[in-house]
Amino acid sequence: MDLRTIEYRQLSEIMIIFAIVQFLGLLVVVHAASGSVYVSSSAPTLFETPSSIVIYIAYIVFASLAIVLISKYYGGRKFFILLEAFVIFIASLYLFLIALTSLNSAVALVVNGIPITYSAIASIILAAALVIMKNKWQRLRNSVAIIASAGVGVVLGLSFGFKLALIFMGIIAIYDFIAVFITKHMITLARAASSMNLALLVGVSEVKAVPERSVPKDYLRAYRKESAKNGPHPLSRELGKHMIPFAARVELGTGDLAIPLMVAISAYNYTLNFVLSFFIIFGAIFGLGLTMYILKRFSRPLPAIPPLFLGVLIGVLAFFLLHAYI
Repeated sequence: MDLRTIEYRQLSEIMIIFAIVQFLGLLVVVHAASGSVYVSSSAPTLFETPSSIVIYIAYIVFASLAIVLISKYYGGRKFFILLEAFVIFIASLYLFLIALTSLNSAVALVVNGIPITYSAIASIILAAALVIMKNKWQRLRNSVAIIASAGVGVVLGLSFGFKLALIFMGIIAIYDFIAVFITKHMITLARAASSMNLALLVGVSEVKAVPERSVPKDYLRAYRKESAKNGPHPLSRELGKHMIPFAARVELGTGDLAIPLMVAISAYNYTLNFVLSFFIIFGAIFGLGLTMYILKRFSRPLPAIPPLFLGVLIGVLAFFLLHAYI
């Protein structure tokens, strides 16, 4: 892919999607906290020691490698559709549960001694509907990915203390760098998810006319083969000589959306106000802008978490410096 064909409009749309995920997740947690004691700085978190996050990191690495191997040796789509459905359902279920908890906590029924509230039933229905809608209308990929990413960020943010969330994001940044530039298995995962239109990433694409010499050779060979088989592209007459249609895409993984939100929510859980969270979110937006600039300039796949982490650190530093002088 010749990323130099990417328009600034596409980059701005990706940044808008990123901001929506951050503020949506934070809004849900702030809303839940205002209506209940669900979020509290004194509440225990799932990962309370630095050594405990090693298990989570190992899980991420193992899951990534397993999916890479499956995508390499398994030619079908059913596994990935089921994986997508599972991720969407679980992530959105948690988001809906937290969002609706403060609205209605009345018990609807009891199953095997376990009380089930009306809000839980509504959350299950909404999560299932989201999976069905994505399978029926593939154009909803970005919308569904936004909700799922916000859900993952909220769950992780409530699971990690603030300091451990920063440590965890730092480790993920290192892993992301290795996975993109060294082992390159993250690129394989992204391409597989993109080709199947899975809601494991968000993307903005645009078809435009570009010179033949500016596109990758494998793309040009595939285009010529397709033209020889099915006839010239419908737009070939309008494109001009030595110009071909090219789909320029910018895509961002749901993990890139959820991890900064995790830190912002853990910060809210730590301070019980959203000022630090805002600094973190705007710092992450700056980091994403830096990523988009590098992407536009150097035309190659990039790991998003390292610059996002840099932006988050800048936001945290700015907050504490400002707090010290006020």
